[in-house]
Amino acid sequence: MSQKHNHYFRDVSHLKKIDIYRFCDLYNVTGPLEHALKKIACAGERGAKDFYKDLNEAIDSINRAIEMRQEDEAANQ
Repeated sequence: MSQKHNHYFRDVSHLKKIDIYRFCDLYNVTGPLEHALKKIACAGERGAKDFYKDLNEAIDSINRAIEMRQEDEAANQ
């Protein structure tokens, strides 16, 4: 049976559990986007920083990922 949007799914049957690091590995999320995803996944839950601080840091990381992409595109023109 074919599944719609197959690129959203990964076979994890060989794993007993998945943490955010495994998720990032499975989806090839690296650099600032990996940092942003970790902040979003556990926003406000670690005790060291509150919900808004974590989300603002995620936004900063996403903005940096955009800047990096733009830097790379400019260098390749």
